[in-house]
Amino acid sequence: MGDPNDAFDPIAFLETQMDMKKNPRDVRATAVKSMKNIAANIGPDKVQTDLIPLICTLIPEEEDEILFLLAKELGGFVTVVGGPACGYMLLQCFELMCDTEETVVRDAAAAAFASVTAAMEWNTEAKEKCLSMVKNLSAGDWFTKKVVAAQLYSTPYLSCDDEPYRAELRAEFKKLAEGKDELPMVKRSCATALKSLAVAAAKTDNATAVLRDDIMSTLQIYLKDKDSSVRVNATDALVGLIEGWCAIDTDSAKMCWVFTNAFVLEAINDDSWRVRHALMKGYGTIATSYVKSFGAEADPEHKTQVEKFLVMEGAPIEKAFDDMETEVRVAAVKASTVLGDALGGSVLAKSVVIPCMAMLGEVNVQTGVAAEAPTVRIAVTQGLIDLLAVEEMPSDLLGPTITSSLHTGDEPVLIGVMRSLEKGMLNKERPLDFNVFGPEQPLGPLLEKLIEFQSAEIADDWRIRKISMTLFSIMMAGCKKAEAAWLEPFQDQLGASMRVALGDYIAQVRVGAIECLPRLSAAFGLEWVKSNCLAELRKDIESDPFYQFHLKDAMEKPAVERERGSKEVALHSKWITYFASLRVLISEQIDSETAAEWSDVLCTGVEVTTPNVRFNAMLAMGELAKVADDDLLQSKLKPAITTMANEDVDDDCKYFAKQQLAEINSNQGY
Repeated sequence: MGDPNDAFDPIAFLETQMDMKKNPRDVRATAVKSMKNIAANIGPDKVQTDLIPLICTLIPEEEDEILFLLAKELGGFVTVVGGPACGYMLLQCFELMCDTEETVVRDAAAAAFASVTAAMEWNTEAKEKCLSMVKNLSAGDWFTKKVVAAQLYSTPYLSCDDEPYRAELRAEFKKLAEGKDELPMVKRSCATALKSLAVAAAKTDNATAVLRDDIMSTLQIYLKDKDSSVRVNATDALVGLIEGWCAIDTDSAKMCWVFTNAFVLEAINDDSWRVRHALMKGYGTIATSYVKSFGAEADPEHKTQVEKFLVMEGAPIEKAFDDMETEVRVAAVKASTVLGDALGGSVLAKSVVIPCMAMLGEVNVQTGVAAEAPTVRIAVTQGLIDLLAVEEMPSDLLGPTITSSLHTGDEPVLIGVMRSLEKGMLNKERPLDFNVFGPEQPLGPLLEKLIEFQSAEIADDWRIRKISMTLFSIMMAGCKKAEAAWLEPFQDQLGASMRVALGDYIAQVRVGAIECLPRLSAAFGLEWVKSNCLAELRKDIESDPFYQFHLKDAMEKPAVERERGSKEVALHSKWITYFASLRVLISEQIDSETAAEWSDVLCTGVEVTTPNVRFNAMLAMGELAKVADDDLLQSKLKPAITTMANEDVDDDCKYFAKQQLAEINSNQGY
């Protein structure tokens, strides 16, 4: 037994825990996660003299999983190593980790390096150690060191406010990036690093000269590299450079336009579709950046020149719309919304963008055949819906293509198109003017198609019935909020569609209809929902031949029961739909009369013979208990839930009833 007077040595304990021969991986992982707490307790001096040397001895022999955890842990060590002034002492650990073969470990070490260098103080020791580290790795004898070295330049460049030091970093990076014998892996990493370095340089003094003379000269080499994978990364870096350069000021944006537009044209004409795809992914960013060159008082000639380059005949995006690769065309379609925001609807209306998108989304009405791939057609619909929200965008240019996209010839594509419509209509960042869906408007036929799709005879696929109901409700609720004058005739159709959907023989269609109810209640009022959507469902339940057999004091069932058809909804499903509807509609806004009415039917529901019905009634009753007045709660709701919690024969019903009761008691302070 050890002497109790012996002092506990945290470093010795940690060294024992990290012994690979004695401890399994999980024990060592736990030890790594405790390092920061140990460091905080032993103090900065011990961290610098004992802990960091120990970590450096462990790194060369440790397993990759442990090194990954260690890198993440060391990223937050600046506070325990002695503060920002001593942060550079951690860099030796990262240098060792960057020498490992596992990519994940090197990437984690690079991320931790960025965290530390962003937080540390750039004194003489810090500058020397950081520069020495990136130099050693950049001149490494194996490509893995050079790959990770490229990732290490941008954060020190931005964090250290010393122009001679930045110049030295640029020189070292240029030496690494423009090495004649470098492998494609190193070039790809350098091309990727050019983007982050350009973004960092754009935020420093003398940014324009650095971007133009240093970074742009290296980027040009990579944009013409014989390896397409290098050109892909370089194209992405070009987008980042343009974004950073144009963000400086108007004059810099004009200079950026002059120096970079030729490279944009070269990228769209590249032999590799991946390069063209990379350009189109960033094309919206390029357009937004170039527009910054207009300034407050735009030069009309320059403005026309930039707009012509971006979206008029012969523009890169026109070539992308006609590209042989689907991915490139989809990326071009997705860029169209950003182009609309950047240039405005009036410019885009005169451009090649809308006609090209219409051509991509075209469907032959007679044959139902579309020339384009499904992914392109779905993207086109999403893009056109988003363009509806662009200021000064004429809806008559977009309406025909959007409407024609709803064709029943290919159900999976139709569902995808309708989901893209739903996403666009619900996009709060790009609110639509729902008046464009009026009967005399370009998108008016959309209403008729959605009503048509809700018929089981026409839309045999239940997914189409569900999403068409959802779209119809979104459209009508939006039109109501927009105070559309033409809305009234369609309200009756909306109520009829909701009643049909709530009675659909497919459960998911009923669920979709239930999800629409809160939206309709907010737009048309709860009374409208009760009378137009739920009243008939309630009558249908009470008129069901088996209604009396499901109650608490059930009648004796007949000897021979009538068989239900395959498309006939069972009574218990009707009950569940009704109670689930009440549950989503209950809120603090319901009046006392409605609360009393619903409490009566819910008290009946928690006593019927089918457990699933009781369960859903109980859940709705729990929601009602949150907003009911104390009299209703104590006289009806709480006693009913208490009875269910104590006496229900179904374990699930009893368990959740107890939870509801506990929540009620908690809210009342019991």
